[in-house]
Amino acid sequence: MGHDPNPAGPAEDGQHPFRHVIAVLMAGGAGTRFWPLSTPDLPKQFLTMLMDKPLYVQAAERANLLVPWDRILVMTHARFADLVHDQTPLVPPANIILEPARRNTAAAVILAAVIINHRWPGSTMIAMPADHLIGNMEAFRQTLATAVARAREGGLGTIGIPPTSPSTEFGYLRLPGPPAGTEPVPIEQFVEKPDLGRAQQYVASGRFLWNSGIFVWQSRVLLEAAARHLPQVYHPLAALDKVVDTEEFLPRALEAFERIEAISVDYGIMEKADDVWAVPATFSWNDVGNWLAAAALLPADADGNRLRGNVILDRARGNLVIWESERPLLIVGLSDCVIVQGPAGTLICPKSHVDSLKSLVEHILSSGS
Repeated sequence: MGHDPNPAGPAEDGQHPFRHVIAVLMAGGAGTRFWPLSTPDLPKQFLTMLMDKPLYVQAAERANLLVPWDRILVMTHARFADLVHDQTPLVPPANIILEPARRNTAAAVILAAVIINHRWPGSTMIAMPADHLIGNMEAFRQTLATAVARAREGGLGTIGIPPTSPSTEFGYLRLPGPPAGTEPVPIEQFVEKPDLGRAQQYVASGRFLWNSGIFVWQSRVLLEAAARHLPQVYHPLAALDKVVDTEEFLPRALEAFERIEAISVDYGIMEKADDVWAVPATFSWNDVGNWLAAAALLPADADGNRLRGNVILDRARGNLVIWESERPLLIVGLSDCVIVQGPAGTLICPKSHVDSLKSLVEHILSSGS
């Protein structure tokens, strides 16, 4: 798993659009919304039960379409080190950066930029979540090539997803007007997840994109913006530049992470920066953010049920069922429910209640139940 038919990655001639680019995979998430399949030791991005090939492996292979394996950096939690090594053996061990604690995306991208600036000064950095599902690789590559070209001119960039529905699950990017094709466009405002009414207004206006969480910038530019807008996170991490690739790095990183706050790069840096822009995506995208989004990974039967495992249905419609036991599960008369059995337990809830799962699972994990 994780092997690519072209282990060296794409050719590196002088005209290559991803020359001097480093791809950063953000693979440290806990995946609490996917309880009980996802556990603290095996979160969503590494699961094989949802798909034959884990989302993390798919993300790594996408990155390898852009750059060689030795220019892929993986930011992950220390407890996932073995999973990353096993699932992507072609990523050099020195490129697997073990975060000692979770401090959200600002700390992860700043630390990645410090390392990149040390090893590959002058590089452009693409940071992308390792738990999203993306289709149409040629469109993905073209969208990222456009963003890399714009990043070389400066500023902080992200990939925006043209909305397909008035979703309340995503943050939005407000633009000056409807985007013109795939050209980079300035971002006027980062908008938090809206209620349904506002989401409908956003989509109808044509001026909004979904925030994908894929970022593109020169590592130097990101560090300059972090120093200006988020100094309390920047300075402890910037000090690690002196110990990158030494035995002191891990203990010093632990000290630094203990001193910094958890904050997203959107809120901590990009909302405050001047030259911030987006490239509209032309590829298909699913953030696989909860069980409803995950349902799209499985085919539907004539009644809209999406099933995996030994499941028998009678007068049941619109259910998502993932059943790991060899013993049969009989479902009679239920509609629009999520039923998942996994190593951590069993989940049964209406689809309308999946949003409450994250806080409930965090309570279960914190209480040791």
